[in-house]
Amino acid sequence: MTATLRAFRPDELEVVWEARRRRASPTAPVTPGTRRALERQIERSGRLHDGFLRLAIDVEGRLVGEVDARCPANAMPPGVFELGIEVYENEDRGRGYGAEAVRQILERLFEREGAGRVQASTAVDNTAMRRVLEKVGFAYEGTLRAFMPTAEGRADYAMYGLTRTDWEGAG
Repeated sequence: MTATLRAFRPDELEVVWEARRRRASPTAPVTPGTRRALERQIERSGRLHDGFLRLAIDVEGRLVGEVDARCPANAMPPGVFELGIEVYENEDRGRGYGAEAVRQILERLFEREGAGRVQASTAVDNTAMRRVLEKVGFAYEGTLRAFMPTAEGRADYAMYGLTRTDWEGAG
């Protein structure tokens, strides 16, 4: 089975909402406005809007997760995108869906959205995500010490980057 990327459908709001509630964190809290913001994100998904591109990861018509690219104005240099990905259920992880989704969004960012660099970070102990990033061509660039707030304090994150030159050379 192959993963494909597509816009979210309005009827998928509840699935995405439950996933967001399960993974609430200091950087993605669930607040009274979170659900309405999520509705707007779903409505705008599939296209780059205000520096955000959100796509559903689909496997044979079933929503298994989401991938997004962020390049909000004045937050990063022009042409730099940051990736985020989540495969919602444990039973869908480790099947290659994440790697395929990252490959597809990279293709879109470099071919259609004018990316010159795409970066992603993950907890240093998230070996599965680190393998995905390395598998699709990202280079490890260093550790962001005490980067992410957690319930226990702050966690170190591994930073990865992929440039347009890297992407074109891999093809």
